[in-house]
Amino acid sequence: MSTYKIFVTEEGLEKDLTREDVVEMLRNDVATVTFTKADGTERVMECTLLNEVLTSRVPEVAKMAEKPEKRKKAPNPHTLAVYDVPADGWRSFRLDSVKSIGFPTSIFTDEGITYPTFE
Repeated sequence: MSTYKIFVTEEGLEKDLTREDVVEMLRNDVATVTFTKADGTERVMECTLLNEVLTSRVPEVAKMAEKPEKRKKAPNPHTLAVYDVPADGWRSFRLDSVKSIGFPTSIFTDEGITYPTFE
């Protein structure tokens, strides 16, 4: 299993993370991911795999979750498809190109967690 050195901004340190670690982080929150694109430019993306965001913005995701046998093929272990919240669409990045990941977008209240709407 491959690990990737990724700077976690809230912890202020670089950590060895697996693909599964990053997926789990994105399933729990909206993150700011900074990575280097294939053309060498830097990209900062607000993205997630959070079910509440996906089901409200991409209804077909809920249907796919009900029928996992419909999935076409196994994911590339070195890339990750995520939902770009401001762009309102799917994007992907190579895990070995990630410079940092942070979670400054969640607001914790007495009622729970509020997620950004990026209107």
